[in-house]
Amino acid sequence: MNPCATPPLLLPDLLEARREDILQRWEARVLEVLGEGPVPRTGPLSSLPGLMDSLVETLRTLHATPDLERARAIGGRHGRERFQAGSDIGAVVREYGLLRDSIHEILDESGWAPELAGLRVLNQALDACIADAVVQYARDHEQAMRATQAKLHDILDHAPAVIFAKDTEGRYLFINRSFEEATGLASRQVVGHTDVELFPPEVAADLTANDARVLASGQPHSYDEVVPQQDGPHFYSSLKFPVPDAWGHSYAVCGISTDLTEKARMEHERDEAREHLHRILTQLPVILWSTDAQGIITLFEGEGLRVIGLESEQVVGHSAFELYADRPDLMEATRRAHGGESFSLESELGGAWFMTRVSPVMGPDGVVVNVAGVSLDISERHRAEEVLRQSEMRYRLATLATSDVIYDWQFDTGYIEWSELAARQFRLDSHQPRMDLDAWTQHIHPEDRERVGRDMQAVIDRGEEHWTDEYRFLRGDGTWAVISDRGHVVHDASGRAVRMVGAMQDVTERRAAELEAQRRAEFEQLLIGIVSHDLRNPLSAITMATTTLLRREGMDERQRKVMGRILTSAERATRMLRDILDFTQARLGGGIPMQPRAFDLHELTRQVVDEVQLANPERRLDIQCGGDGRGLWDPDRLAQVITNLVNNAINYSPEHCPVRVRTHGTRDTVALAVHNQGGAIPLELRSRLFEPMKRAERKGTRDSRGLGLGLFIVKHIVDAHGGSLRVRSTEQDGTTFLVRLPRQLGQRVPEAEASRLH
Repeated sequence: MNPCATPPLLLPDLLEARREDILQRWEARVLEVLGEGPVPRTGPLSSLPGLMDSLVETLRTLHATPDLERARAIGGRHGRERFQAGSDIGAVVREYGLLRDSIHEILDESGWAPELAGLRVLNQALDACIADAVVQYARDHEQAMRATQAKLHDILDHAPAVIFAKDTEGRYLFINRSFEEATGLASRQVVGHTDVELFPPEVAADLTANDARVLASGQPHSYDEVVPQQDGPHFYSSLKFPVPDAWGHSYAVCGISTDLTEKARMEHERDEAREHLHRILTQLPVILWSTDAQGIITLFEGEGLRVIGLESEQVVGHSAFELYADRPDLMEATRRAHGGESFSLESELGGAWFMTRVSPVMGPDGVVVNVAGVSLDISERHRAEEVLRQSEMRYRLATLATSDVIYDWQFDTGYIEWSELAARQFRLDSHQPRMDLDAWTQHIHPEDRERVGRDMQAVIDRGEEHWTDEYRFLRGDGTWAVISDRGHVVHDASGRAVRMVGAMQDVTERRAAELEAQRRAEFEQLLIGIVSHDLRNPLSAITMATTTLLRREGMDERQRKVMGRILTSAERATRMLRDILDFTQARLGGGIPMQPRAFDLHELTRQVVDEVQLANPERRLDIQCGGDGRGLWDPDRLAQVITNLVNNAINYSPEHCPVRVRTHGTRDTVALAVHNQGGAIPLELRSRLFEPMKRAERKGTRDSRGLGLGLFIVKHIVDAHGGSLRVRSTEQDGTTFLVRLPRQLGQRVPEAEASRLH
């Protein structure tokens, strides 16, 4: 649609503009249809141009009460003139029908859109002319009309409009053939009857009321009336006028009704089609828009408006150049369109993405008269494309970040797409072509090649999705790499295997390290066996012999001191041997064995602290117990925990400072806390405090001459009980080791309790 095209003329303007054309066509049709000579514009028929002027003026009063007086006067004058010229009343009526046809033909040629109100007034004016012409003719030739009544009836029968006459009681005196065709009632069924007898009550009431108003006023009136027919209700524009007798009294009502149903239906269908099209367009995810030659937006509609949060009223009437002033891309597109260029572009508007097709409309002179376009919401597609781009970027970054070689093998073609790492990982020259299936197969070690191919084919044939293998692979420099290969088989909709996507990892160094670790483990097991077998027995003999000698009497103090040192050294060596055995067992993955039984941790703690006190009589050890200390644990292992933590506190604190040991039972756990006032543990050591062979080197501490396995073993024993081990160390408060144990072996300490240090 061209918003800059000349709008169609209103009906009165159109009739005024085409006045001469209508009269010429009417004259030609009168000549052709009625066989009469040219109708003169002067003399007896000088009223015809005035009739056209009267129609125009009457139509200009469309929204007020139409003034039909002038039309009726001219109609009466025309009836008198035609009679004087020798024409009969039928010719007069048909002349008006031909005039009506000429007007309709001009309206059709001019592209005038049907306007029910205007058409109704036009018909009323023409009907008024016909009515007054008939009345005037009747008054002047009453005798002739009586003599030629049959002929008049015949003429009226052929009139395209419904014509009827009723007496003052509402009884039909006459109906024409159009009335019979419209109602399906014959003249004998209608004449002598009233509307009440012929039509439904509500219809009859309206018709009777209209007739009464005409008789009461003595003036013609126009009405819109609805009359039921076999195909449904029909809409009529009826001109009703009184018929006076010789004394001027109305003795009948005559009516001329024009059926406007078809035109009304067409207009209704047009409006419905327009509304339906509007609903469809406004529900599509598009924006329909147009601008005039100056860039003023004349149309902006569609469901896409909801996406960008705009209403049509916010945009229509504004300049596109002003709205897009801060958008260089849209400003450039607007200039291109008004320059006559058709194109498509993607743009972001209100947080949504649109694909827009721009089409300028050219006038006859080749100048752009308006620009029309449609913008389709492609936000979902744009997001999908962005996700795909991000996915491709992540894939590329992942292939660069990983040490694996990623491949995509197409089964049908044998083509393999390798990640960028392949050339460096396989140590290939830059000039070497990319490996296809045959090249990959040839690089597999001959001893592994058949097995790899067989196992891979078996996975594909069974319809499985995952294949893994490890084989030797020949690098570009002639060395062999051990490759761990993992592939995922992709199937199509029918279940046929079409490709494999996988990763090849060079595990050469890892396998070498594993072999070395295996050799070391075997050596450690051999060494532990030697230690446990060959050292435990001599240490037991030394301990037993020393204990026996100490029990003998007669030894002086110096001898007892020497024997005591021998016993202490033997016991220390025994503890070191036990730590080595526990460490080895924990490191080999078997875990430290537990032998749980029910006992009271408070009692065990007192017993162990007393034993440590005997070995360290110079130190002050404070113990405090509270709550229920019973549980199911391994007492020997927990005694080992208490001993290690208390000895650790003694070794890393000044001699004048006490070591405090606290045990406390709660509903689900029992806690053991060992505190000393020594210096803070260095921050760099805390993260690896429970690793083997890690000991804090702090000034003012005693050298325990241990192996650095105590805290490592403590951690494993606590973990084996399902407990938690925490440490807090500051210069002001000293160092506290806190152990929390569940009351049942195998349970876990709640995280909330495990994180508390008090």
